[in-house]
Amino acid sequence: MPMLSRLLLRHRSRSSCPHPRPRPRPPARSAGNARRARGFSLIELMVSIVIALGMIVTMGAVMGKFETAKREGASSSDLSSTAAFLSYDLDRQIRNAGSGFSTASSEVYGCELTASRDGAQLLPALQAFPAPFASVPTTLRMVPLLAFPGIGPNAAKSDVLQLMAGSGGVGEVPTQVRVNSVQTNTLRVTAATGLQANDLLLVSESSRPCMLEQISSGYSANAQQVDLAGSFYASVINGQALNDRSTGAYAHVLDMGNAVNGNRPRFLLLGVNASNQLVRYDLLRFTNAGTSQDQGVPIAEGVMDMKVRYGVDTSATADGIVDAWVTPSDLSYNVSTLNTASSQALLLRVLAVKIDLVLRSDTIEKDTVAPASLTLFAGLSSSLQSAYTVTDRYRRHVVVEVTVPVRNTLANTGRSTPI
Repeated sequence: MPMLSRLLLRHRSRSSCPHPRPRPRPPARSAGNARRARGFSLIELMVSIVIALGMIVTMGAVMGKFETAKREGASSSDLSSTAAFLSYDLDRQIRNAGSGFSTASSEVYGCELTASRDGAQLLPALQAFPAPFASVPTTLRMVPLLAFPGIGPNAAKSDVLQLMAGSGGVGEVPTQVRVNSVQTNTLRVTAATGLQANDLLLVSESSRPCMLEQISSGYSANAQQVDLAGSFYASVINGQALNDRSTGAYAHVLDMGNAVNGNRPRFLLLGVNASNQLVRYDLLRFTNAGTSQDQGVPIAEGVMDMKVRYGVDTSATADGIVDAWVTPSDLSYNVSTLNTASSQALLLRVLAVKIDLVLRSDTIEKDTVAPASLTLFAGLSSSLQSAYTVTDRYRRHVVVEVTVPVRNTLANTGRSTPI
């Protein structure tokens, strides 16, 4: 009990103390702690928002310029790719123009071409060619290259180009047909070197239409008697009978290629349609579209115009030098003059060709990026230039010029490259 009494007395003495010990105060808050405690002020928030908006606007402008540059690069790349492809393709086609019949110019240049396939007459065409070639004459002649000016159905009224080339390899040398040897479906030649089954023969005779005929699939190589049969064989085409050839004068045959093995002749029309596509039409219907192979094939998009100029030798004695450039509507070199049986001398004067194409990109820009007009053949005299009016200035436009020598015509002049 003494212990309990002492504890009670001690407790009473503490509680009854008149001056209790003060409790410790919490530490005073600093200015930074006070600011953090009350949050951001309105001014601080507004400044932050303004800075954020500025960064967003800046980033938007940078991204906009990046996208613009990206579109410009894509448009330029597309135009460059199309220009490179068309330059290569046109150069290849034109350089080969006249292959297979250039050395036989005395009978073949300017002769009317008759051809049939599977019993149906192809040339002269019995009806207008499909667009964009509806205005091309249905009667065509054996010429390496011929331009029909301003007959395209597009807004620019583009020119249409006719190209003809064989691919027989040895067809540059005409083979004589023996007199009175031509029957309904056979003929005899003096030399059959290089002839193969299914080859396409161009049968020519002075002042008469040329007939395209096919060697039979059973022909024995190099046999002098040539049997005719196949898709391109016909005994009569457009009133021209095969068996009346080489009755009083010598006829000749030229090997133009093969009907089945891919080594085919290329008798083509090139033009721009109303949808701004460069279209190729195969006159023999090897590479056309459609169930009847009677529709042209688009080979490039965004081609707005195509114009042609001839490089001609105008000297009194032909020397294989390009002396002047002329339009296809020139009085001396227009279609009415060149597309005739007597045009051989003038055809041999056309040594080169310039083709100008106006190409348009697919990408639509925010601002106008094209000039109001473009000048074609800017390097020639003003009388030979042509103006193209740009109707869609929100797309990029470019003029591509291709200059190509007509190699096989030059070969007849003894010069390999025009000057």
